[in-house]
Amino acid sequence: MDTFSRLFFVSWAMTISTAAVASPIERQFDLRVDVDATQSWRNALQWSKATTQQHYDISTRLRSDGRLYADNLLDPDMNRRIRIKGEYYLYQGLLQLKHENGGRLPASGAMSSEISAESLQRTPGCIMGVDCPGASPERLSAIAALEDNTPAELETFMKTYDKPGGQWLYFMSYSGCPNRLQLGYQAHFAGEQAFDHDKKRLQPFQMDWAAKTQGTTEEQQSLCRHYVITLNTVTGDMYVENAFIPSPRGVSVRTTGRGNDRREVDLPPPYEVMRWVDDLLHKAADTGKQQAKLHLVQPLDGNSSVLGLFDGTANVSLSWSFKPPARQ
Repeated sequence: MDTFSRLFFVSWAMTISTAAVASPIERQFDLRVDVDATQSWRNALQWSKATTQQHYDISTRLRSDGRLYADNLLDPDMNRRIRIKGEYYLYQGLLQLKHENGGRLPASGAMSSEISAESLQRTPGCIMGVDCPGASPERLSAIAALEDNTPAELETFMKTYDKPGGQWLYFMSYSGCPNRLQLGYQAHFAGEQAFDHDKKRLQPFQMDWAAKTQGTTEEQQSLCRHYVITLNTVTGDMYVENAFIPSPRGVSVRTTGRGNDRREVDLPPPYEVMRWVDDLLHKAADTGKQQAKLHLVQPLDGNSSVLGLFDGTANVSLSWSFKPPARQ
């Protein structure tokens, strides 16, 4: 048996399995983050002080196929996660090929000329699974597996997913999902900075950022592609792969002795806040609230090129819910 076969068959006892479950399930993920922060900056004689109030209210729908899997797709152990994900996406690709081929897998090598990852990467404007719907990672994985394994071997691999005893539901984002974005952002920066090339002459400056938006159509659609969540049906714990917090599009007005510079920009959430939210939701109850006082050492405006010392505090309030939608 070749390398691929050994990879996927040597650990059958540990592979993903499912119990028979009826139909797809949807849940709604609601995330709310409120931030009130201050920060000072100093670099030699240059200095500034900043204040900001930010609000992120995010809601998006995710869908499970309703099957119970034995392993957590977002296992905290990265080596296990890579294996589990690789096998799961292969399984999904094989299901797709069977569906297209009258319920049977194509013969080994039958699809070798249809598509290749290398040729797709050379195709301008082609994004796998988006602009090239026939070139999803799942499909490519399945086609590659058919190159080196017989349909019978791959059918045996697929049957490992039908074993009873699973407890994990996998929830995926899907195109066109119901969602909501309500983003608010206010920030004020003021101080003295050297804007000349030699950085010898200090000039006062201030900068104001503001945004209040429900997001563009493109941003709302993008929200439907960002989340993967697994749910342990025994303990009730959920695992969020990436607690995505969008940067609202807003207005920046910078005032110096040279006048005003007004432009539209993406306003970044504080790095430490994003990290805290993401870490907290890697494993959490499906509903909860948390508050924290975070030390801010990364610049609130996202500009690290000015160097120097950044020191601040953010009071953060977080609430989340991952429950069936009110109306299905």
